[in-house]
Amino acid sequence: MKSVKPITDVATDAATCDYCGLPLSGSALQDEPSYCCFGCRFAAGISSQPDTSTNPMGPATALGFSVFFTMNVVMLTMSLWSYAAQPQTPFEEALGAFLRYGAMAFSLPVLLLLGRPLVSHAITGLRRGLFTTDLLLATGVIAAFAVSIVSTLRGGGHVYYEVGCVILVLVTIGRWLEAAGRSQASTALDQLERLVPETVRRREAGVDVVTPRQQVSVGNHLHVIAGERIPVDGRVVNGHGVVDEQFFTGESTPVEKRAGDLLLGGSLNLDGDLIIEVTAPPNAGALGRLVNAVRAARLSKGHYQQLSDAWSQCVFPIISVIAFAALIFHGLRVDWDYGLLTALSVVLIACPCALALATPLAVWAALGTAAKKGVLVRSGSALETLAGIRAIRWDKTGTLTTGKPSVLKFVCEDAAYRASIEQIAASITEASDHVFSLAIGEFLLGVEPLDSSLNVQTVPGRGLRTTLDDGQVALLGAIRWMDDCGLAWGPNLSRVIRDPATAECPMTAIGYNGRVQGLFLLEETIRPEAFEVLQDCQKLGLDQAVLTGDRVARAGGLAKTFGIPVAAELLPQDKLTAIRAAHERFGSVAMVGDGLNDAPALAGSDIGIALGCGADVSRDSAGVCLLSSDLRLIPWTYEFSRLTVRTIRTNLAWSFGYNSIGVILAACGQLHPAVAAVLMVVSSLMVLGNSLRLSADGPFAPREMYDADGSDSHLQATLNATTPDEARS
Repeated sequence: MKSVKPITDVATDAATCDYCGLPLSGSALQDEPSYCCFGCRFAAGISSQPDTSTNPMGPATALGFSVFFTMNVVMLTMSLWSYAAQPQTPFEEALGAFLRYGAMAFSLPVLLLLGRPLVSHAITGLRRGLFTTDLLLATGVIAAFAVSIVSTLRGGGHVYYEVGCVILVLVTIGRWLEAAGRSQASTALDQLERLVPETVRRREAGVDVVTPRQQVSVGNHLHVIAGERIPVDGRVVNGHGVVDEQFFTGESTPVEKRAGDLLLGGSLNLDGDLIIEVTAPPNAGALGRLVNAVRAARLSKGHYQQLSDAWSQCVFPIISVIAFAALIFHGLRVDWDYGLLTALSVVLIACPCALALATPLAVWAALGTAAKKGVLVRSGSALETLAGIRAIRWDKTGTLTTGKPSVLKFVCEDAAYRASIEQIAASITEASDHVFSLAIGEFLLGVEPLDSSLNVQTVPGRGLRTTLDDGQVALLGAIRWMDDCGLAWGPNLSRVIRDPATAECPMTAIGYNGRVQGLFLLEETIRPEAFEVLQDCQKLGLDQAVLTGDRVARAGGLAKTFGIPVAAELLPQDKLTAIRAAHERFGSVAMVGDGLNDAPALAGSDIGIALGCGADVSRDSAGVCLLSSDLRLIPWTYEFSRLTVRTIRTNLAWSFGYNSIGVILAACGQLHPAVAAVLMVVSSLMVLGNSLRLSADGPFAPREMYDADGSDSHLQATLNATTPDEARS
């Protein structure tokens, strides 16, 4: 089994493309922009919008002129092959020379405008210690132009100006489209980053000063008005407001915030003015940690990406040998011009552009989509592992249940006094914030408390004590406390305590006037979506069991309730042992817990899934962190991971198959270089389109999330809301 490394162990300083953000193989060059391919360099040049006064020939203009020159080259070479390929008269010989020199004159600008950047990027790759696909392309194109220029100068032989120009134009357009597609995969993170405003109102000497958010430091006071996003993590020092934190907690109900309450950067202030004290740097808050964690995850490489990277690095020497062999074979058998065309076709069709895109682009799009849905997947490897699980183990408290108790029922010794007993209990619980008191208070929500204000005292480890208006002492607390205080038990309540069906339920007693008057039977509140999620996981073919520290007697009832086996009385180390046993029996196993006391089991499983990480997205024990506690995200994430792996496998199968068949056809002389260039672009675009299906806006991205109709419209509306009215709607 394997455990997932914490985010801090991921090389967050690894090299990435300065345009699309994909990880770079090799090392980045200092003081120079780094791009993963020529297309990103080209696209970056267009998006930077250079000053035309100093650089009149931008990338877009260069491409436009190159297309114009290429059309002329194609026209001239077609005329050459039609009228003067085999000159018979002096006129035809002069016409052939004119057409050759004309084609060379029109092709040289294309070579300079598009070929020079391609060669430059190939050389940059060599400086980083890489044999890139651009090196293959540059080698083939330069060879075609070199042979053509020699033939032109000596006045005879074949020329391939149109082949070189068409290849450069098609490759440039194709790589540009690829780069634009890759940049689309980062839109989910861009949207997350746009949740926070670029400027803030910093309070200085009672006056608001508009300041860039990045210049805010810990301890500064900021003024946030109604309708604005909380710019950074902070604490309320003055004011009162209602804040929507659904993105982090999954709760659609807004939360009231008063002085001393914590705020998460990116949440929306629906109502009220707030003065907050900054508690974390701009990029180190909850939202910043989320974005940084996803970016770090994209730098790690899973099994499939390592496979494609290894093959991509082997392509250059292998294809070089095949191309050279094709040149020699066809050159000796037919002629050297035909051998050169064949070798050029091999080089073009073998460029592993699609292979290089197959895995990282799919993982990139999937991680961004998952983050937008509220699921932080720690790495591409974790995504692959999740897709292969065969069993899942659930923690109970805080996972399948809310961790908060609720009153199952209230039993009185004498039903005639039920109303007065409930009134006394309601009055006592008003003065306590203990979880049992809150549960009883919620159960008695419609009961009118006693008119007089009671002086309630808390007895640690025992319960609550007060004196009623008639001087009697009333107790609300543990059963043993009632015995210690000498309160008598009647037959009805004694029977409830001895009943095996309720013996394991937590109980809180209320007593006065010398005897116990009633019993509150409590139970943990099961999450409303728990049963649906367990059924969904069963339909997905996953073996399931619950791991809990509850007593064995309680486990039997839980097993009937959940419909799956329950292992009880487990310490944290026992849960880890159960995880290992499940791994031996079923294979890959996932552990779902709240990320607090389940750390050993989460770390020891093949993939750990932690709930409720909204306030702490750097839980180190889990490979997957859910920002909310919505269990429905778990089967969604599992199915989405399987879809991602299927997409990766499809991309790899297509890329390997395409390159293999294409190389064979090209080496046999059955593929013209211009056709090979077109097929290379088409292959890359197919992989690109297949991978972008996983993006948040892709046509096949899973939509079932929070809404009853299977859509995520409420979540998207919350993310995009800029005013309180929009958020409420």
